[in-house]
Amino acid sequence: MALTNPTNYRDDWGTSAREGYEDRGHFRPPRTPHKEPGSAVLRTIGMICIVAGICWYTYLATRGTSTLIGTLEENHGPVAVVGLGVVVSLLGKYLKI
Repeated sequence: MALTNPTNYRDDWGTSAREGYEDRGHFRPPRTPHKEPGSAVLRTIGMICIVAGICWYTYLATRGTSTLIGTLEENHGPVAVVGLGVVVSLLGKYLKI
């Protein structure tokens, strides 16, 4: 099957060019990177707080003093740290510092 010559091509609208055969050259300038809105520092602090709260709860749960829910009833610290991390992460997503 022979390919048509792009300069002699005629379509139904009377134009003689096809976008598929358009010569754009070999170099395309790089796209500018899309920067995420908000503060990367606050998001990082929030993630660290969330992970720290989960690790703290795991430590308390593996001590074996009571049930998993009983551990949270005795010590509210891990829940507070995870909640703080979520709030800081959400603030970091929308606030620019």
